[in-house]
Amino acid sequence: MSGELRKAMRITLKGSLGRYLTMMLEGALFLVFLLWASKTLVAYRSAQTPSVQNLLRAVRLDPSNSEYHLRLGRLFQYNLADLDPGRAAEHFRKAAELSAYNPQPWLDLGAALEFQGRTGEAETCLRRADLMAPNLPAFQWAIGNFFLLHGNVDEAFRHFRVVLTGSSQYNQILFSTAWKASGKADKILEQLIPDQIRTELPYLYYLIAQQRFPEAQRVWKRIASNPETFAPVQASEYMERLIAAHQPAEAYQVWTDLRRKGLIAANYEATSKNLLMNGDFEERVLHLGFDWRIVPFEGVYTGIDRTTFHSPSNSLVIQFSGKQNLDYRYVFQYVKVEPQHSYRLRGFMKSEGITTDSGPRLAVRDAYDPGLLETFSEDLEGTTMSWSPVAVDFTTGPKTELIAISISRLPSRKLDNLIAGKVWVDDLILTAGPTETAHTR
Repeated sequence: MSGELRKAMRITLKGSLGRYLTMMLEGALFLVFLLWASKTLVAYRSAQTPSVQNLLRAVRLDPSNSEYHLRLGRLFQYNLADLDPGRAAEHFRKAAELSAYNPQPWLDLGAALEFQGRTGEAETCLRRADLMAPNLPAFQWAIGNFFLLHGNVDEAFRHFRVVLTGSSQYNQILFSTAWKASGKADKILEQLIPDQIRTELPYLYYLIAQQRFPEAQRVWKRIASNPETFAPVQASEYMERLIAAHQPAEAYQVWTDLRRKGLIAANYEATSKNLLMNGDFEERVLHLGFDWRIVPFEGVYTGIDRTTFHSPSNSLVIQFSGKQNLDYRYVFQYVKVEPQHSYRLRGFMKSEGITTDSGPRLAVRDAYDPGLLETFSEDLEGTTMSWSPVAVDFTTGPKTELIAISISRLPSRKLDNLIAGKVWVDDLILTAGPTETAHTR
């Protein structure tokens, strides 16, 4: 046999052996992977039915999976049939070791240690969870409750502030808890309530519901100074509650703050020339605060008319269906006034086909007690060929600080009393007379 042939045979044998060994290695690796995958699959399926036996099997088959230790720990911690606090802590600790950057095992371990009375160790675990999840509300909620339970209100507020910053889910319970734990309005506002409108407004309304008006006013001052914007309607209920609580000056301050923040147009402003807002109906009706309110009422259409007006280019129109004998006062505006002052309300009205002996008119009432002040202009009946000037002169008494100016219709006492037809209103102006005039009347 020639040397070249023997050399070729050796190369062929070596190549065959290499391929054989490679195939053996690949097969072994495949078997290892298959075994691992099988064990992992069996462990996963066992864990789907949460019982101690199944989870212990899952842990044996896949000991590096922290989730199985976590679930097993919870069974030992919370399931009365399997209650074993020591084993619960053991599995929570193992889960924490296997998932070093997951705050959940540390949270559960802290709860288990606290249950055993090991408060110092529990706090260490919870602070570890805090470092891993400093901005996650669910974790901060649990951590805050731990410190609150152990009397550390300042630390609890620090965590609860994070909760309120990131979620509205806990708003009401945290507001209530804070007042029970502290009861100090300034402390709660400064340490607990985040500087953000979406938390400050709910807290404002919580305080109003609790009749804590002075505390609510401090919250509003912070909202008003906050550069963050919001829809004026979000402050509407606050103004309504203040008005209902006989605090018209405070309600008007809220209105002023909304204007100052640019949330309400600057032209919505009372002046010495006209104390009414939007008396010519040229601006959009806001239906809140100290602008016009148009309350929907069955059988009456109310809106802005751009085809008929005293001065361009809008007027208010009210149309009655002819089906009711109405006591109507559902277009109105609150106006803050001074006690013992004289005022004059004037404007223009036009009617078309108004039936009955009682037509629409302007009305001025004390917003709280009509017995103190209630006066009307002449009413309009039938059809007027042109715009008719109307006026009401009145003087406020010593207790009147807020009036309601409305377009009203008093019920008719006659048999033919169902009102139909249209009335237009435009260019309403309210002005104040000198103080001494009021005193001499």
